[in-house]
Amino acid sequence: MNTLRYVIPAAMSALPVLSAEAEPAPIPVNLKVGEQISVVLNGNPTTGYIWRVDGKIPAKSPVQVELVNAAQQDDSFCCGFPVPTTLNIIGRRAGKTTVRVVYARPWEKGKAPADVKTFAVKVTTPAK
Repeated sequence: MNTLRYVIPAAMSALPVLSAEAEPAPIPVNLKVGEQISVVLNGNPTTGYIWRVDGKIPAKSPVQVELVNAAQQDDSFCCGFPVPTTLNIIGRRAGKTTVRVVYARPWEKGKAPADVKTFAVKVTTPAK
């Protein structure tokens, strides 16, 4: 499986960076079936804010979406320090969809999220 990396913010990694903060429109993502893009989202869950997928991903969606909190895999992260969350978008079948993730406190219903990232994803079949 091919993996593309998308890192937010630049201070988190020396990998190539695209800035989502500067893009008010959805961030375009083009994948082939079987490819994956990983988006590193900075956050601090000890403040109560967490990244989550906004809405449900339909069963017949062209993508599979996973959110992985780094603290779940590495216990070296300390309380009160930023902890990155990785959003994995995996192309499963040809098609288009929108993936929206929000950074919010789950119990604050009706309050605008502190941050939002929206990705316009197009998945194509690889050429034979």
